[in-house]
Formats: sequence, structure tokens, C-alpha cells
Amino acid sequence: MTKFIPAILLLCPLVSQAASQPITHEVGVRLGGGGMSNNQHSDGDAGFTFELGYNYHFNRYFSLDTGYFANSGGLSYLGTLGLTQSVSSYTGGLLGVKAEYPVTRFTNIYARGGINYAAVDLDTRKSKDNWHTRTERGFSPYIALGTELALGQHFGISVEYQRIELPQHFSSDHYLLGVNFKF
Repeated sequence: MTKFIPAILLLCPLVSQAASQPITHEVGVRLGGGGMSNNQHSDGDAGFTFELGYNYHFNRYFSLDTGYFANSGGLSYLGTLGLTQSVSSYTGGLLGVKAEYPVTRFTNIYARGGINYAAVDLDTRKSKDNWHTRTERGFSPYIALGTELALGQHFGISVEYQRIELPQHFSSDHYLLGVNFKF
């Protein structure tokens, strides 16, 4: 045992230096719900939302924001027991920036924003068992506001509101709860 003590003492500075390295990467998984609406038509739907995000931190306050999002629509169809005439869902990718500010030692507030590329699938009922599917694709802006509770240096829980503009005058509002891992 006494032979390991010098080795442990020699490794302590390396471990403390590795622990003090700045965090540059963040991976987050967010789940929640959201509604989709169209400014020109009465089309609208709600569903469950999933987002997988990655942030590269340039410093403590500013980072690159990327991610993949998906919303499985059909909640309004289920809620009306099949009386609705349309079901919609969408997927896409995000590219933007994230600015955050530490309010306390354990709490950050942040804003994310940039551009997204999304594919919106619109399923419209033509008759009882006949559905027509139309897909719209395009680039649009997104913005998100949230707060994060830090659970140590490498984990956090976030609550977020996100608005994603979608192609063909569609837009979506999400309310998300997330878990973030930083390294």
C-alpha cells in the first residue's frame, strides 16, 4: 500500500487540472408538447415534441446551438375522436446561437435562436378511410427562452419555451423539459 502513495500524490495535480478544464460541449435531450397552427388556414394540431441538441461553448456565456427536433402530431385528432379533418407532424434541424447568463451559482437563464430546416407532413382526410399526405419543406427562424438548474458541474435540468416558424406559414409553440450533460 505504501508503494501506491507516491503514485497517487504524483497523479493528484493531473486530476485537479483535468477537473478545472472549461466545459466546451453540451448535449441535451428535451421532451414536451406543442401545438402547431397556420396563419392562413384553420389547420392546427398538437402533439408530443422531442429535441436532441448539441452546444459548443466558446465561453461561459455564448455557444453554437445545433439540434434535431420532431413533433408527432395527431393529438387533436385523438382528442376529437376522429372528427378533425387533418393531422400534422414535423421534423427538422436547428442551427443558431445560445446566450446564457448565470443568475445564481445553480441557475442560468438563456436564449437560443437561429434558423431551422423543417419538413411538415400534413395528412388530410378525404373520406372515412382515405387520407391525402402533403409535405412542405423549407428554412425558417426559431427562438427559445429557458432556465437551467445545475445539478453539479456536468448535469442540469432545463425548462424552456420554444417557437419554431415552419414552412407555408405554419408555426409551432413548444414547452419542453430537458436534461443536459456537459463535458
